[in-house]
Amino acid sequence: MVTLAQVAQQAGVSTAAASLVLSGKSEGRVGARTAQRIRDAAEELGYVRDALAGGLRTKRTLTLGVLGEQVLSTPYAVSMIDGILNASRDLGWSVIFTDSGGDPEQTRRAANELRSRRVDAIIQAAMYHQKVCVPAGLTNVAVLNGFADRDSIMGVVPDEADAAREAVVHLLELGHRRIGHITHDDETTTAVSLRRDAYRTALRQAGIPLDPALVVAGGNDPAGADASARQLLDREDRPTAVFCYNDGMAAGVYRVAASLGLSIPEDLSVVGFDDLLLISTNLAPPLTTMRLPHYEMADWLVRRLATGDVLAITHRFPCELVVRESTAPPRISD
Repeated sequence: MVTLAQVAQQAGVSTAAASLVLSGKSEGRVGARTAQRIRDAAEELGYVRDALAGGLRTKRTLTLGVLGEQVLSTPYAVSMIDGILNASRDLGWSVIFTDSGGDPEQTRRAANELRSRRVDAIIQAAMYHQKVCVPAGLTNVAVLNGFADRDSIMGVVPDEADAAREAVVHLLELGHRRIGHITHDDETTTAVSLRRDAYRTALRQAGIPLDPALVVAGGNDPAGADASARQLLDREDRPTAVFCYNDGMAAGVYRVAASLGLSIPEDLSVVGFDDLLLISTNLAPPLTTMRLPHYEMADWLVRRLATGDVLAITHRFPCELVVRESTAPPRISD
């Protein structure tokens, strides 16, 4: 590895002068021609600053650690990673990514590894809106897409309740009155109850009695989605619209609707949740869905951690309703 002393020797200056220039602190202290000669020497030799060594002196490495829990290798992480990288780039920070796979022991080890690299802040990113166990001893840490297991740590989450209410109101405003809801059967998932309760609230506020038969819970996989959709649609008094827990379940509604000879949106309107583009834009017709604010949450969180402006509360971010061709007024008013 090329050292600072070698750069100084190549440029014919002192090590102190080379350090000032290459750390961005030379203005008014080193002449412009000399500074350029030092930068040219550093580039010619392939010199790279040692952030850890600098951090020992300044106690800052301008490095962000991102600890994922079963999320960084999934399609759900794309917007989060973009938000983290773009904000970090704007701030002049570097980023170290790692993923524990959700295992508590691996999470603890990964957190210790990030600390050993003297990162200035840590983001613990969750797969979905949930309670996250943050390892003890971490400082300047926050949770992305979840909330911490103790009140002293900041988290950012989507506003699930308001988003689900908006999705159902969209269908109500189109004229639908018999609206079904297909949801996940895992009651430990925070978003399940928030979205389901908001669905019920929207109907109640519209003066529509809740029909328990129109709420179906099943597995969060293609087989589970198909089974739930068939239970809801294979009946004479089926709904004219369906609000789905996520886009994957909406895809199951599409498959079952096709098998029953139902046309979307002429016979059945469908709204999803997530706006996972691999699904929402590839269905025919493209899916109306709620877009999760993963990018905005990540960008905001990086900037707050970088400035140390961290409050021990959970911040809720609004979701965006993306209206596409899967929703329309009902063919016959029910």
